[in-house]
Amino acid sequence: MIRTTITIPEDIFREAKKTADNFSLLVSDALKEFLRKKRINKALSSFGKWQKRDKDSVKIVNELRKEESRKYASRAD
Repeated sequence: MIRTTITIPEDIFREAKKTADNFSLLVSDALKEFLRKKRINKALSSFGKWQKRDKDSVKIVNELRKEESRKYASRAD
């Protein structure tokens, strides 16, 4: 846990204090939810990014698995 200072509008603070017994827990839960939504939006925005490939993903993986494409690690050494 860390301690921090935040500045928020007074009306939001008052309403939050009326709603929750533990203000720190309320802020923590709100931040968790905010970050969860950000991760979901990031994942959703990445869908379809690989659709503009020239090759099928199976072909790409198979090429990566070919022995001759492994120039960085020869098994003959």
